[in-house]
Amino acid sequence: MPHNYTPMKWLTLFIIVCVSLMAPGAGAEGLYPTDAPALTASLSQQIPYPAHPGEEVTLVIKTTNSGDEPAKNIIWHLDAKEPFELKEADKATQTLPELRCGETANTEYYLTVDPDARSGEYIIDLNITYSGDFDRKRLTTKSKMEIRVRVQGSPDLVLLDADVPEAATKSEFDAKFSIKNVGTGPAKNVKVSFGNQTSILPKTSIRYIDTIAPGETAIIESGFFVDTAALSQHPLQITIRYEDEVHETQQAQSYSVLVPVVSGNTLFIYLDSQDKLTAGTVGEITIGVANRGLARAKHVVLTIAETEDDGSRFKLIDTSTRYIGDIESDDYDTVDFTILPEPGCADVTVKVDYADDYGKAYSMTVDVPIKVHLPEGRWSQLRRNAVGYAWIIVILTALIAFIFRKRIKRIISR
Repeated sequence: MPHNYTPMKWLTLFIIVCVSLMAPGAGAEGLYPTDAPALTASLSQQIPYPAHPGEEVTLVIKTTNSGDEPAKNIIWHLDAKEPFELKEADKATQTLPELRCGETANTEYYLTVDPDARSGEYIIDLNITYSGDFDRKRLTTKSKMEIRVRVQGSPDLVLLDADVPEAATKSEFDAKFSIKNVGTGPAKNVKVSFGNQTSILPKTSIRYIDTIAPGETAIIESGFFVDTAALSQHPLQITIRYEDEVHETQQAQSYSVLVPVVSGNTLFIYLDSQDKLTAGTVGEITIGVANRGLARAKHVVLTIAETEDDGSRFKLIDTSTRYIGDIESDDYDTVDFTILPEPGCADVTVKVDYADDYGKAYSMTVDVPIKVHLPEGRWSQLRRNAVGYAWIIVILTALIAFIFRKRIKRIISR
C-alpha cells in the first residue's frame, strides 16, 4: 500500500534525522571530539624592537592552552639561524610538565644579532610538542610556528672612487663618482653636493639618489667648468648626506678630490719652408712646431716616416728624428730634414712626442703637405705630347664636320 507523506510529515522526518546526527557519540568515533588540549603560541615581545646588528635580543613566547584537557610534557625547541645565535646553545630546548586548561606560560629565548646583519624581517622556526587526552585517547602532537624578528641596520656611505680626467684650462670636463653603502641598512634620500670652488665650478650643484641598498654601489656623473689658467691640482669638495630607513638624518660624509689641470700645452705642426722640390732630386724641408698652449711643452721630439703603405713617398738622406727640447708657451722652433722625393709625393707624416710639467707623456701625428715638381724633361715631353694631341683633335674635328656637311647637301638635293 503506497505511503502518502504530506509536506508536514517530511519536515518532521528531517528534524528527527538532524537531531540524531548531532547527538554525542553519533557517527564515526572521534569525528566530533569534545575533549582535547589545544596549544596556541605567539611572539609576545621582542626586546628591543627593532633589534640592531651586534645587539642582544630577547624573545618572549606566549603559549596558551585553549582546549578542554591539560597539555602534558610540553617541549619548545627554537631553531636559531643566521643572523641570530643563542647566547646559550643548550637553552634551545625548554620543557614544561603541564599546562592546564585556560593557563598561559611564557618562554624566553636570549639571542645575539650578527654585527653584519642587514635590515629586514627574519623568520625563526619554533617547534612545539605536547601530549594529552584527545577524545579519551592518549596522543602526542607536534606543531611549528614562525617567529618574525625585525632587525634595523645602519647605512654607511663612502666615496669609493672618483674618475676625474685631466682637464685643460678654461674648459669643461665630465667626472664619475662611485658611492658604496658599506653599512647594514638602506640609505635613503641621498644628496651628493659639489662645492662651488673658485677654480672648479659644477654645472649641477646637487645630484640625488633615492635609495642605496646595503652593499650596493651607485655611480653618478656630473659636469664641471675649469675657471682658471693656473696649472695645478685643484681641490673639489664633495659632501654626501642621507637618511636611514626610518628617515633619521645620518652624519654627513665630506671628501676632497683633486682635479689635475695640466693640458695647457697645445702644439701646432706646420711647414715652415721648403726648397723647390723636384721628383728624383735631393731637397730640404723645414718643419715648424708652435706651442699655442699656456704651459711649457717639455722634451719635444719630431720624427718623420719615409714611406706609406704603398711605398710611394720619399727617401730620407739623413736621420728621421730631431730632438728639440722644451718649447715655452707662445713660442716655436723649427727643424730641417733632407729628403729625396719620389713622383706622387704630396706630404710628409710628422710624429711629435712631448711631456707636460707633471711628466705625463703625449703623442700626436700630423700629415704636413709639401709641393713636389716633376723633372724638366718630363715637362717638355708632356708639352710636345699635348701639342701633338691637339693637332690630332683639330684634324678629326674638321674631317667629321666635312663628312656631315656633304651628307646634309645630299639629303637636301633629293
